[in-house]
Amino acid sequence: MKKGRKNHIHVLSLHQCRDYSNTENEAHAIAAWLQNPSVSSAIRTESVEDEDSSYIKKFHVIIDAPTLQCSLTHENALDVVDSAVFIENEKNQLGPRDSGEKVEEEKAIKCLVAEGKWIKHYNNNHRILLVGEGVFSFSASLAVAFCSASNMIATSLDSVDFLKKNYKRAMSNIGKLESREYIVMHGIDATKVASHHLLGGMTFDRIIFNFPFAGFFNDLSREAQLRKHRRLVSLFLKNAKEMIGENGEIHISHKTNGFHEEWMLESVASSHRLGLIEAVEFNRFDYEGYNTKCGFGGDKNFHCYPSKTYKFGLKRAQFHLLS
Repeated sequence: MKKGRKNHIHVLSLHQCRDYSNTENEAHAIAAWLQNPSVSSAIRTESVEDEDSSYIKKFHVIIDAPTLQCSLTHENALDVVDSAVFIENEKNQLGPRDSGEKVEEEKAIKCLVAEGKWIKHYNNNHRILLVGEGVFSFSASLAVAFCSASNMIATSLDSVDFLKKNYKRAMSNIGKLESREYIVMHGIDATKVASHHLLGGMTFDRIIFNFPFAGFFNDLSREAQLRKHRRLVSLFLKNAKEMIGENGEIHISHKTNGFHEEWMLESVASSHRLGLIEAVEFNRFDYEGYNTKCGFGGDKNFHCYPSKTYKFGLKRAQFHLLS
C-alpha cells in the first residue's frame, strides 16, 4: 500500500510568492484571506509525482492581494467551513489516525474559521506592528485570540537576557507568539524604528505603543520631565508616520489624569501633521492576559486608569489641513 498522500495548499500573491515547510503552525491564517471581501481567490489543482512514485495533490490558491499572508500545509483532511477551499483526501489512501491527530486537526480547523475576528480595534487581517512591548502580554493576547499572527510583529527595546532576568512571564508570552508565527524582535528603539534595516520600508495598518514612558526622572523639574516624555512620543510618531498606509492608524494608549494629561498627545501629533481620529476609553480586561508593567525592570503592574487609546492617522490630518 502506498504511503498516505499529503495535501499541500500553496498561497500565491500576484506580487509575491513564498513556500513553507510541512508544519502544522502554517495552517492558522489562510481563511482570513480567503474570506476577506477585498481579496479574490481562485483554485488550481495539479498532481505531482513524489519521490516514491506516489502522487501528491497540490491545491494552488491564487490570491489577488498586495501582500502574501500565509500558506497551509496539513497531512490530514481539512474541511474549511464557509471557505472557498475544501480538501478531501481519498480515504483508501490514508492510514488510520489516532485520537491525538484528530484533536490537532480539530484545533487547526477551529483556528481556520476564526477569520475576520476583532479584538476591540484590531482585526486578524491587519498588518500590526507593536513597539515598546515589555512582558509581551498585549501582543500575546492578540496572538492567542487570532490563533495565528503571521502578519504581526512585536518589538521591545529590552534584550532577551534582560527580559529573562526581570519579568517572570516574558518568555512564556514570547513562546505563545512564536508558536503562532508572530515575529518577535528585541533591541528595537521606537524612536528610530523607521530607519531599522529590516523594519524600515514596511507598511502597517496599525502601529501600537501602549503607555509610552521615557523613564523616572525624580531629580528633574516637572517641566523637564514633561519634555522628555513628549520627546519620546514625538519621535515615535515621526517614525510611525512613515510606516503607515493612507488608511493606517497609530495607536497610543495613555493615562488621562494629572501629570499624564499634560503630555498633550494631540498637540504633539499635530506637529507631525497627524490628526486625531478618535480617543476611546481603555480597559485592559478587553485583552485577556494583558498586564500593564511598570517597565525598566519592574515586574509589578501599574494602575492604568483612567486611560484612553488615542488613534492618529494621515487622512484626518489632511482633512484638517484642507479645512
